[in-house]
Amino acid sequence: MIRGVIFDLGGTLIERGRRSFEPGNATALTEWLRSRGHHIGSEFTDAVVAEREASFARRTGMREVRAVEALRPVLARHGLPIDDTFLTAAESAFYEPELRAMRLLPDAIDVLELLRARGLRVALASNASSHYFVEECCRRLGISRYLDPIMSSAAIGWAKPDPRIFNAILQPWVMSPEHAVMVGDNVSTDIAGARALGMRSILLTAEHDPDEPRISEGVRADAEVATLREAGQVIVRWAQEA
Repeated sequence: MIRGVIFDLGGTLIERGRRSFEPGNATALTEWLRSRGHHIGSEFTDAVVAEREASFARRTGMREVRAVEALRPVLARHGLPIDDTFLTAAESAFYEPELRAMRLLPDAIDVLELLRARGLRVALASNASSHYFVEECCRRLGISRYLDPIMSSAAIGWAKPDPRIFNAILQPWVMSPEHAVMVGDNVSTDIAGARALGMRSILLTAEHDPDEPRISEGVRADAEVATLREAGQVIVRWAQEA
């Protein structure tokens, strides 16, 4: 019997956003710094984008590289503060354009309401370099109240399919994997990670990239659905099983 549901974020509860937000985010950070009296040239924006790309390249295995790890050296090179308070504010300014662009997928609220009404535990597990972005995105879109906990690879340090991000949810729930289901749009991270632990899985294809495989190293989801509404129906059916 299913008693808990873990959702991915991008491409699952919210639109994936296929364009890169990095240049716009870096520009927003530059403008924020100037508005606070810091004199920086136009090269700062390019430096932020380059450092972010370099940080992604430094990822090893499933270990996450947090956004502040890319922002800190660029700020330092330009003689700007790098204390925790300033870094937190800079991270917020950096992600503002991306946050404003985020939109829920159809039926997201309805499905979360349905699962809560059924008494199911619901959480979020997102691969993201900023936990601030994940939490703030959920808050602005009105879905935070349905999700406990909200987990990200930035918070835990490890990205899906690493079991640690799933266990960070299941252990506080005191729930064994066979009683939980993962809903996501990526086979190699969401589905493979869940299946390796013994969780059921649902692949949501609403925003699925046609170039991405629906089977990864022989792993496929227990169910494939085109909409969140269909995902909710599958979960309710599984939850009713003896």
